[in-house]
Amino acid sequence: MLVKKALRVTLQVIIVLCSLNASAQSNNLDSLKRVLQTPLEPKDEVNTLLSMGSIYHYENYLDSAIMFFQQAMVIASTINDKRNEAIALMHLGSMTEELGNYGQALSLLFRSSQIFEQIGDSDGIIEVQMMLQSTYRASGNYRNALRHLFSVGRLERNDKKGVIIFQGIRIRPLMLAEIGETYQHMNELDSAEFYTRKSIDEQLMMNGATWNFPIYLLGKIQAKQGKNKEALRNYKSAIPLAVKNGILKDTLDIYNSIAELYKNTGNLDSAIYYGKAITDKRFLNTSILLTAQITLAEVYKLKHSTDSAFKYLELSSALKDSIYSAEKHKEFQSAVFNEQLRQIESAERQEELKNQIIMYALIGGLIVFLIIALLLYRNNLHKQHAKVKIEKAFDELKATQKQLIQSEKMASLGELTAGIAHEIQNPLNFVNNFSEVNTELIDELRKELAGGNVVSAEELAVSVADNEQKINHHGKRADVIVKSMLQHSRTSSGHKEITNLNELCEEYIRLAYHGYRAKDKSFNANFEKHLDPSLPNVTVVRQDIGRVILNLINNASYTVNEKNKNGVSGYAPKVKILTKNLGDNVEIRIEDNGMGIPESIKEKIFQPFFSTKPTGQGTGLGLSLSYDILKAHGGTLEVISKEGEGSEFVVQLPV
Repeated sequence: MLVKKALRVTLQVIIVLCSLNASAQSNNLDSLKRVLQTPLEPKDEVNTLLSMGSIYHYENYLDSAIMFFQQAMVIASTINDKRNEAIALMHLGSMTEELGNYGQALSLLFRSSQIFEQIGDSDGIIEVQMMLQSTYRASGNYRNALRHLFSVGRLERNDKKGVIIFQGIRIRPLMLAEIGETYQHMNELDSAEFYTRKSIDEQLMMNGATWNFPIYLLGKIQAKQGKNKEALRNYKSAIPLAVKNGILKDTLDIYNSIAELYKNTGNLDSAIYYGKAITDKRFLNTSILLTAQITLAEVYKLKHSTDSAFKYLELSSALKDSIYSAEKHKEFQSAVFNEQLRQIESAERQEELKNQIIMYALIGGLIVFLIIALLLYRNNLHKQHAKVKIEKAFDELKATQKQLIQSEKMASLGELTAGIAHEIQNPLNFVNNFSEVNTELIDELRKELAGGNVVSAEELAVSVADNEQKINHHGKRADVIVKSMLQHSRTSSGHKEITNLNELCEEYIRLAYHGYRAKDKSFNANFEKHLDPSLPNVTVVRQDIGRVILNLINNASYTVNEKNKNGVSGYAPKVKILTKNLGDNVEIRIEDNGMGIPESIKEKIFQPFFSTKPTGQGTGLGLSLSYDILKAHGGTLEVISKEGEGSEFVVQLPV
C-alpha cells in the first residue's frame, strides 16, 4: 500500500513537471516509462499514458503519441473515466488533423465533444470547439470554422470570462486571433485585421508581446494588402517568440509565409532557404508541408530549375492526393452528416423532454391552482368574518379623526378668540375712559352755565364733542373686531373673495401675538414685518388663509419661546413676516430663529397627526390642514430649516 502511494505521489510530481515546460517533458520521459512498468491503479495508468502521449506529440513522434493516447482512451473507457477518455479522443483528433485526415479528425473530436457535454465539462467543450474550428478551416470549410469560434465566444463569456487556458494561451485573445485567421483565408481582410489587432490588444501591446500567433497573422494580412515591409518585420519578430514558446507548427508556418513573401517580391534564393527549412524537417503538419512544396515548385520554376520544380511538383501532388482523396472526402462528409444527425436526434429528444416537462408543469400547475382556490375560499370566509370588525374599526377611526380635526380647529379658534378678546379690550377701555371724562365735563358745563360763564361752557362743550367722536370711533372699531370674531368662529363657507394679503398678515400677526400672550404671560418676541407694497390682491377664502397664517405664526412663537426658556446666552426671540410679489405668484415667508427642525423628521411634518410638541400640547394637524388649504387654492407650502438655528416656512399663492 505504501509503495503504491509513493508511486502515485511520484507520478503526480512528474506529470506536473511535464506540464510546465518542454525540457521537463524530455527529461521526465524516461521516468514516466519506468513508472509505467510498475503496477499502477487504472486511473494512474491513464494519466501516465496521457502524459507520455503529450510528450511524444510535442516531440513530433506522432505514431508513438497516437499509440499512447489510444491506450489511454481504451483504459479510461473501461473504468468509466469519462473526462480522460474525452481528453484522449481530443488529442487523437488533433493529431489526425495534422496528418491531413480531416474526416477521421472530425469523428474523434465529435465523440470527445459529446462526452464533455454529458459530464458538463465547460472547459473541455471549449477546447474541443477550438480544435473543431481548426479542422474545418484546414479543410477549407470556413463558415463552419467561424460558427464554432463564435460558439466558443458565447461559452467563454457565460462561463469563465476569458480566463480559460488552451495550449498555454488565454481563450479570448486566441479565439479573436483564430477568427482573424479564418477571415484572412476568406480574403475578408478588413475583418481579419480588426479581430487580429483586437487579439493583440487583449493579450499585450505588440512590442511587449510574448505570444507569436497574432503577430505573424497580422503579417499575413499585411502581405495580402501589399504591405510587404510591415509583413516581413512582423514575421521576423514572431520567429524568436515561436521558438521560445516551443511551438514548432507556428515556427514552420511563419517560414512558409516568409518564403511566399520572398517569392512574390523576387527574392528567390531566400524563398528557397525558408521553404527547404520546412521540407527538411523529420515530420511536419501535412498542410504546412504541402504549402512549402507548392511554394518551392513555383520558385524553382521561376528560376528555370526544371528538375527541382518537377520534383516538388510531384511531391506536392502526391501529398495533395493523400489529403484530398475521394475516400477521405467521403469520410469527411460522413463525419459531418453523422454529427448533424446526432444534433437533430438530440434536438428531438430535447423537444420530447420539453413536452414532458410542459405536461408535468401543467398538471402541477392545476394542482397548485386547486390548492390556491381552496386557500382563497378559506381566506374569503375569514375575510367575510373580519370585514364586519374592520368596518366597525374604520368607522370608529373616522369618528376619532373627525374629533381630532375638530379639536385642532377649536384650538385654533381658541387662540384666535384670545387674540380678538385682547384687541376688543383696547377700544372698550377708550370708550369707558372717555365716557367717564365726559360725565365729569358735563357736570362742569352745568356749573359754568349756571354761573353765566358762557365762554368756559363753550370750551367744555367742544371737549365733550371731541370725546364723543373718540367714543364713536373706538365703538366702531370694537364692532369691526366683534364682526371679525363672529366671522372666524363660523365654519369656512369656501367662498372666495378678493383679499389684501398685507392687511390679512397685519391682522393675524396681532391676533397671534396676543393669543399666545393670553396662554403664556411670559412670552415676548420681536415681530418684524417686511410687507411688499406692490403685492397684488388675490382671490382666496379669507378665513382659510387666515388660519394658515395663524398656524405658522403660532408655531414660530412656540419654537422661539421654547428656545428662550432653555436659557441660551445672548438669545433674542425673533419672528419675521415677509411678503413678496413674484409676478404670477405672491409669497409669504414666516421666519424664526427658534430650535429648527431635525433633518430626520423634516419630511414628516406635513403628515396628519405628526407633532414635535409634547403630548397634550398639540394634535399634529395644524401644518397638515395648512398644507391642504394651500393645495386647494393651487398654492404650495415648503419649509427650509437648520436644526438649532431656526426655520422658514414659504407660502406661495397664484395671483
